[in-house]
Amino acid sequence: MCKIFDFQNDLKEAILELARKMGIKITHNMSLQDVLQDYLTIFHKIIPIKQRAVFVCPQLCCEILTHPKSKEIKTIIDIAKRGGNLNPFQNKRLLQSKFHDHMITEWNIYHFHLSLELDKKSRFVKQVNALLFAYIDEDNIVFLGTDTHKDDVFGNIKWLTLLHNNFPQLIQRYKLGEGNVYPYLSAKDRQRLWNYGHTTFMTKVGNSVYYSPNGGRTLDGRNFMVIRKMISILDWIDLVQKQLSENYELVCMKLNIPVTKAQFKVLIHNGKIGLFELSSSQQILQGGNSFDLSKIRE
Repeated sequence: MCKIFDFQNDLKEAILELARKMGIKITHNMSLQDVLQDYLTIFHKIIPIKQRAVFVCPQLCCEILTHPKSKEIKTIIDIAKRGGNLNPFQNKRLLQSKFHDHMITEWNIYHFHLSLELDKKSRFVKQVNALLFAYIDEDNIVFLGTDTHKDDVFGNIKWLTLLHNNFPQLIQRYKLGEGNVYPYLSAKDRQRLWNYGHTTFMTKVGNSVYYSPNGGRTLDGRNFMVIRKMISILDWIDLVQKQLSENYELVCMKLNIPVTKAQFKVLIHNGKIGLFELSSSQQILQGGNSFDLSKIRE
């Protein structure tokens, strides 16, 4: 029996439903590729709520003592230590797919608005001039320092310099070695390039050269990690759909599910894509994993 599935449409519907629940605007009449790109672009900017090792730059520890926004800074750091939700302090355009935060894309550096007052029209705090900058990866968060919202603040390598000087072990994997990067770029030059959709890819800090953790960006502002992930998901869907279509009865037999009752569907559960079987309420495959046909055919 050769069964026909439409896992592409399943995924598109799952993304649109999740977007609706979160108040994210993604156009329904776009292709799966475009819908998936928008979905991944937004979720790349969202900071997952989880426990991380929290570090604070020595300079910031001193700065907090006299900073007019010390209460706000301490609140954000405390939330991070509890593994709480830092997203309300981000830019209120965070959930817009066409909004690209250059520092996140290039350096994994986020900025938080130093306000505890909620904006009445959004889920975010009031957008203020005072900002707190932090480097965030899967396991760590480093609070770097504060500054005000101005043209050259986002392209300034002082944030990478603070990481390089105080926590070099956290960015060691992105270090290419010692050398120079040409041409020399000022903070404003770098920001201007980013605004035009170009990537700098490599940045010199001290005598060391680091490459972008996300591999840079495409001309429309999306980072390469998003594009790579999109391609891998689409490839996975095509492979699993082909495997299941051609080996439907064998798969059902292996899972002990009647062929007449089986309902396979691609869904998003807890933020992760997977293949599910609805009649037995079980997840069959995690996204990226395929059927081991050698075992199924035994």
